[in-house]
Amino acid sequence: MKLINKDVEKRVIIKLDKSITNDSVSGIMKFGINNDYPQIIEKLILGSQTAKSASNIFASFLSGSGFTNTEIGKVIVGIDYKGKKVTLDKMLRETAKSCSKFNGTYIHCNMNIEGTINKTKVVPFKNCRLSRQDDNGYCGKIAVHQNWERDPDKKTFNQSEISWYYNFNKNSVVQNIEDAGGFDKFKGQIFFLSLDDSYLYPLSQFDSVYLDMDTEYQIQLFRNREIRNGFSDKIVMHINLPDDELERRQTIEKCRNWMGSDGDKLLLFESEFDENGELAAGSNFKVDKIPTNINDKLFADWEKGLANNIRKAPYSIPAVLIDYEQGQLSQASGEMLTQATNYYNALTQPLRDEISEAIKEIYQNFDSDILKNNQDWSIKPVELLMNQVVEQDSPDVIKQKSQAELRGSVGGITALIQLQQSVSQQLTDIESAIATIVEIYGISDDIARKMIGTPKIQTDNNLT
Repeated sequence: MKLINKDVEKRVIIKLDKSITNDSVSGIMKFGINNDYPQIIEKLILGSQTAKSASNIFASFLSGSGFTNTEIGKVIVGIDYKGKKVTLDKMLRETAKSCSKFNGTYIHCNMNIEGTINKTKVVPFKNCRLSRQDDNGYCGKIAVHQNWERDPDKKTFNQSEISWYYNFNKNSVVQNIEDAGGFDKFKGQIFFLSLDDSYLYPLSQFDSVYLDMDTEYQIQLFRNREIRNGFSDKIVMHINLPDDELERRQTIEKCRNWMGSDGDKLLLFESEFDENGELAAGSNFKVDKIPTNINDKLFADWEKGLANNIRKAPYSIPAVLIDYEQGQLSQASGEMLTQATNYYNALTQPLRDEISEAIKEIYQNFDSDILKNNQDWSIKPVELLMNQVVEQDSPDVIKQKSQAELRGSVGGITALIQLQQSVSQQLTDIESAIATIVEIYGISDDIARKMIGTPKIQTDNNLT
């Protein structure tokens, strides 16, 4: 027996190792046994719809509604990889995005001999590694390379292509320039912000749910393969291939075209039959099925549990915010969204304070009078969501909508007629009726009096 079909895609193997070890060859502190912890975390987050939504929400709350002093957010502080100008507001958002995935960020600072910064940019977290620790446990430099994990699909790793930068310290610029061999060889400094100092490198907020993120991705992949393959059961096809090489290739290609949701519905072979109408031994092909025992209905409950676990990883994001971000929110009130926003603002406030302090440490040395003279570097909590919800679902707006619907309904008109009759029968006082119309229907007092009019009081002729 010979296996004809070959594996089309490489099997995705997830092995998240968080060990931090000394690499004497490269001169760095490795992050993971294969030096690929950040790369794997990023792939897992991007492959999970819940984790991606949670990361986006987390980043939004870390950057909040921008700086309290809106003027500093407009200052140009760098140029991105596309050559576009970057404001401090955008730098804050980029920092928040990095922190939401990796719990930290690296910011490159280009500076003059006096330590004044003239340009900054966020360096991808996954491209940065700390230098080997000295006897005091201090890492004096930061190494940058685009292929620490030695991915064969990327450019081959070359140790000579590692770029080395000094840690951020404006007081050591002169010494750094001397050590680099002159200002022309001085590449600037990198500021390393870590929101978790428990270890040398910060662990991602999603570290504890990396298997859940992978499971969510694998469920999507399973469903996709079921559709693309066109059947659930495994199919084993035994083929008696012709001797002619061209016919062999045509037969194999025809079998391939049979697979998938858009595959051919008819597979036609010329075969030989015995006297009983059965396929003769050695004829063209035979098909066997290996039934699957996977019940895809089980995934419904799994997905709920997975999503719940994943959203809790970054400081327990309220479920209502995840549903709102993914467009799945239907009946939650504005007050629920407001409370959830206030709650998550409170949980993430310490992180905004840390980011604010880091921004201050860097940009109070920037070549800008606005930044040098700034005294307020605080970041405002998220406000946009609350304002939209309050404006849309305020009690006054809800009341006005209800009153308008009642005025235009048959039931509303019928109730008004019954109220007029009640006044005529002296069952209801006129002033009470007018107050009811004003409050329930939202009609002005003068219009309400005209609607009630001067009802003719009904009397009982049998009374003496």
